[in-house]
Amino acid sequence: MNCSELEAHLTDFLDGQLGPATEAAALEHIASCARCEAVLAGTRAVIDLAGDVGRVELEAAGRERLLQSILHASRSRAVPDGRVGSAERER
Repeated sequence: MNCSELEAHLTDFLDGQLGPATEAAALEHIASCARCEAVLAGTRAVIDLAGDVGRVELEAAGRERLLQSILHASRSRAVPDGRVGSAERER
């Protein structure tokens, strides 16, 4: 595997979605390429930071208001009488 191939497989590698042979080739390349090792480490760091930013703790009252808002919004967008719009029929 080379740098371009690793970049093409990077997200699958991080998600554990590569087959055994491709994963082994990726690991071998990373072990021998400082650039790709740094790219992998940097990508993991960004994923970790992004995951931490998205966490919000709500108290029970706030959680209930949020759920009610979501339910209200979903009901107001519902198709009346169970009819399906043209976009849904085309699927």
